[in-house]
Amino acid sequence: MGNKIRINQRLFRLLIFGIVFCGVYMGRAGLTVRAAEQAFVIDAKMLPSDQNAYEIQLKVENQGQDWEGTVRLMMREDYYGRLNDCAYDTELSLPQGSTKQFVVKVPKDSIDRTDAIVQVFLLDKNADKVADKDFGRLLQTEADALTMGILSDEYMSLTYLDMGGNEFNYYGKNYPIRLEELDQDKLTDSLAALDFLVIDSYNTGVLPDRVLDNIAQWRDNGGMLIIGTGSSAQEVLAGFDDLEIQCSKVYDPGAGTYDSRDYVDVSQLHMAELMDVNGKYKTTYDMSILMCSQGDGAVGILPYSLSEVAKLNAAGTYELQKEFVESMLRQVSSYASARHASGQYSFGYDSMYFLTGISNYLGNGSNRLQLGWLKVIVILYVIFVGPVLYLILRFVGKRDLYWIAVPVTTLVGIFLVYFAGRGFEVVSTNVYSVTVENLTGGGNARTYLRCYDAGHKEWGLRLAEGYEYAGPLEDSNYRSSDESYFYRIRKEGDRLFFGLNPSVGFEDGYFQAGIAGEREQGSIYSDLHKDRRQRIRGTVTNKTTQDFKYFAVTIGDDLFVYKNLPAGAEVKLEDMEVIYNNDGGYSNGVAGYCYGFMREVQSGEMANEVDILTALGMGISATYSVGDPDRTVIIGVTEDWHKVVDDQCNEVSYGCLYEVQ
Repeated sequence: MGNKIRINQRLFRLLIFGIVFCGVYMGRAGLTVRAAEQAFVIDAKMLPSDQNAYEIQLKVENQGQDWEGTVRLMMREDYYGRLNDCAYDTELSLPQGSTKQFVVKVPKDSIDRTDAIVQVFLLDKNADKVADKDFGRLLQTEADALTMGILSDEYMSLTYLDMGGNEFNYYGKNYPIRLEELDQDKLTDSLAALDFLVIDSYNTGVLPDRVLDNIAQWRDNGGMLIIGTGSSAQEVLAGFDDLEIQCSKVYDPGAGTYDSRDYVDVSQLHMAELMDVNGKYKTTYDMSILMCSQGDGAVGILPYSLSEVAKLNAAGTYELQKEFVESMLRQVSSYASARHASGQYSFGYDSMYFLTGISNYLGNGSNRLQLGWLKVIVILYVIFVGPVLYLILRFVGKRDLYWIAVPVTTLVGIFLVYFAGRGFEVVSTNVYSVTVENLTGGGNARTYLRCYDAGHKEWGLRLAEGYEYAGPLEDSNYRSSDESYFYRIRKEGDRLFFGLNPSVGFEDGYFQAGIAGEREQGSIYSDLHKDRRQRIRGTVTNKTTQDFKYFAVTIGDDLFVYKNLPAGAEVKLEDMEVIYNNDGGYSNGVAGYCYGFMREVQSGEMANEVDILTALGMGISATYSVGDPDRTVIIGVTEDWHKVVDDQCNEVSYGCLYEVQ
């Protein structure tokens, strides 16, 4: 009995020891995991950048063991909640206790929305994630923005007008709204930088005539004025007799007859009965706001106070409030010929729309995958390897060799297909590149690429020296998984690699890349005018070292394309055949070139010129930013340009040189 008690005591002690040991071990394991999770400190900030690329400075501190791997930067669209299609990778080695700082450059045209969340991942050599961190709306600190000045005694109630950082789509491009608090002293000096001016809950009768005149001049030059009235209607309108709007009465909440089509429940608001004295204002179905054009600008007057909307939470949910602000801005801006909407948006889209559209033609010329002979070889093989081969062997009395002849014939067929395929560029990555360079400003050449590979595996190519950034041509392709990507930009040392992870063979990828430093010397000079019939007259001189197989002349929205301008030559345009000018019923020459002329080229007698004319079209699109209708741009395209890729591939390269006059 005593022995059993002692045995049970030993077992009990062992059990207690085991429990304690497991607890200590699990506690240590938990500490190790938590320590591993805190092994890295990741930080990011925006640096001042040029007009083409965002510069994101990343800093990674290693508080754990020595580490080598990849720092991956991606964007998560805040609105959609998903990653975009490009991973920007930097290979990094971090000894224990070290900190490294480096810059990732992302092309601005690769980013659809600057309100995206920047996500930074640390991946080990097995591509497993070891750490990550999000940075909300980081890009907006350096993004182009629409500036909204607010003159109000209730400024804090109006900060929702920036839509919480969400962007406003303004004539084909997304902009964040940047707020600026104004007072009487700052107003005049701030006007020049404003796109919108909001006046709400403020007595404009105290503003000097000089300040009111400045507001009117700013509005006539393209500014957009938004006025909230409501219970303060008399005071807010006191200084604006020129608007020809009078308030006859203010209704208490619930007393007015307005409906709730403004995304807000107007029954909860004080509503002003506004009289359009001369009948120049209009309203739209989904907004009760009064709107009209004033010079190049616009005026929008609401019958209620914007600050009261916020105070009463009348806009309901955040998403509804955002829709309210977005609709209001869209309605008012539609009445203005504002600075961001000048000529270049007459077709409704910006230059990137044309550039991405015409890039689909690149690589479709006569030198891309003509598979006719490959089809003939395959058909002959199918016919020959079966009954024809048997009949031949029987005729020569060698039927017993059939089992040897079939595999030999198969090997010969594979051999012929392989070498025919090499002749038609299906055994390596293929690159078509167009480099566009401004001779006027010098440097900062931009290259646009269309690439494909026959395989169904990820591929990557090294860019030539000097390229500082790369990315997708546009942000339009998404994967179903948050952990996957389509485009990949990788930096090793001072060199950049670009590539993609295809979902099928021969899948196209569209890229852009930027190189610093002036590469081409010379200029293109023109002395041009239009005659009474609007025909272009004058001379163009090519003072570069490049022969232009085709060149284009744009004057405002008018586009003319000619053939052959050798280096050092001067030509009279009236003596030359016009290859293309505005036609096809489009409102400007660029649209007609991209969506009319190029279709005709691809299916007509000039089909073998598709690639070089596409390259010229990409140069035209990249320079399309009409603001001054008298401005002239000369664009020349040349073949066999500098190689963009310093790697194994088949590259066809074009260059577009242009000058603005």
